[in-house]
Amino acid sequence: MSNVQVHRNYKLATYFILAAVAVGIFKVISIYWDSDLTSSEIYIPVLMNALVLFLLLWLSVNIAKGRNWARITFAVLTASILVMAPFVVLNEFNASMTTGVLSSLFGLFLLIALLLLYSRGAREWYADQLDNISEKIE
Repeated sequence: MSNVQVHRNYKLATYFILAAVAVGIFKVISIYWDSDLTSSEIYIPVLMNALVLFLLLWLSVNIAKGRNWARITFAVLTASILVMAPFVVLNEFNASMTTGVLSSLFGLFLLIALLLLYSRGAREWYADQLDNISEKIE
């Protein structure tokens, strides 16, 4: 498969996703830094956070390559995160101002990336790519 120049919104969205992953890593470290890591109560939340961050990282790599399935998967994952965000962020602001701000930044970066991926220019670029593929097949 040949290398295709990806629309700039895809690249910019990738940077926002990577920024969200960095904020997420910092948030997890700040939450569990003083915790007893041998406690079994911590394993599941840390594992779930790590899984979501790894999935976002993997999706960002594929979005940077212009893969539409990654864009759609990212949209579903981000929508599910953002639906729960108000409840989580309010609870985290009650626990710690730093954690609440980090969670807000995480959600904001994901929302910006989602808007960039589904902007008019990115959608037109993808439609052009589909037209080019169908022309080559015929």
